[in-house]
Amino acid sequence: MNNKPIVVQKYGGSSLANPEYIKHVAENIVKRKDSGVNMVVVVSAMGKTTDEFVKMAHAVNRNPDKREMDMLLSVGERISISLLALAINATGKYQAVSYTGSQIGLITDDNHTNARVLEVKGHRLYEALNEDKIVVIAGFQGVSVNKEITTLGRGGSDTTAVAVAASLNAECCEIMSDIDGIYTADPKMITLAKRIDRIDYNIALEMAAAGARMLHKAAVEFAGRHHVQLSLGSTFTGQIGTIVTDEKLNKGCVASVVNDKDIVLFRVSVNQEDGLRYPILFSCDKVPLKIWQYVNGSALIGVSQSDVSAAQKIIERTAQTFSIDRQCAVLSLIGAGINIGTTTACRFFTKLNELNVEYSDVINGELYLKVLVPLNNSDKITEEIHNLFFLNS
Repeated sequence: MNNKPIVVQKYGGSSLANPEYIKHVAENIVKRKDSGVNMVVVVSAMGKTTDEFVKMAHAVNRNPDKREMDMLLSVGERISISLLALAINATGKYQAVSYTGSQIGLITDDNHTNARVLEVKGHRLYEALNEDKIVVIAGFQGVSVNKEITTLGRGGSDTTAVAVAASLNAECCEIMSDIDGIYTADPKMITLAKRIDRIDYNIALEMAAAGARMLHKAAVEFAGRHHVQLSLGSTFTGQIGTIVTDEKLNKGCVASVVNDKDIVLFRVSVNQEDGLRYPILFSCDKVPLKIWQYVNGSALIGVSQSDVSAAQKIIERTAQTFSIDRQCAVLSLIGAGINIGTTTACRFFTKLNELNVEYSDVINGELYLKVLVPLNNSDKITEEIHNLFFLNS
């Protein structure tokens, strides 16, 4: 094995949307290798390829089997890796070789469409790097312990990149996209959002869990657990904008405001014994909960739109009376020491009251403060709350 440091980069679908973009990414990779490092590149499917595959699946089967969905969805990344490797080879400077998740020995559990990475064996990676090749890997996919093709769910390519970086003891893992870092709010929605230069893993993880599009929960969790140096940068400039570190923010400091519209709420009338079983039932059926509360015979359950059908089946086992609410968004304030009883929380709720926001179901934690707000006005509310904490800071 040569002694050059290893850099893992990940490029998302928007960075690879067409042949011109792919050639630009190839040039960035070659320039980075010119600096004297080994390059391992993880890529997503081109543009909206995965979304198109999902539509096609539902066009032929209203309730597609998860195993077959994994087989279908894994195709998109294979197209990307071959095209990017061809583009790198066309520069004439270095040889690139592409691998699928199964070819690099990325082993997962058997949870189809939302598998968890168990290990990366990586023998072929070391062989290719020892030959000074640029390695291009299909993100989002692996092979289960039962030798089945699996996919890693939302943000799966980020998770692949972090897992590979941990396996190779890489110098760093760089997530490259059309957004050049982590921001105080979604910069595509809030034009005054500010880029965060450095952020700690715990805050980044809470942002991801709250639905921040710049981050993916499993990737941040994996990076923190395995001490992978994680950074985010721009595909177009090649510059890094945000570094995720172990440094802690001062208490009372708001890091971001997140508006999660991908939420469907179930309000369930259920006795305490059955109500307290829901965490077990949802976990055993591998359906992630975004919101969970139980108070005096009433359970509040929040899931992503994609999990509504599975959630309803679980709820119907134990409760006959429930309602479904699709007209809410979750507004989250993320930061250290901002829970109820702090000056930050006082400012937050005072502003909501000034805006006459009909918020409900306050969810309180050490690193977050969440309320449910009307979906149709959530963008405006988010902007007002963001400006309260960041406009003059």
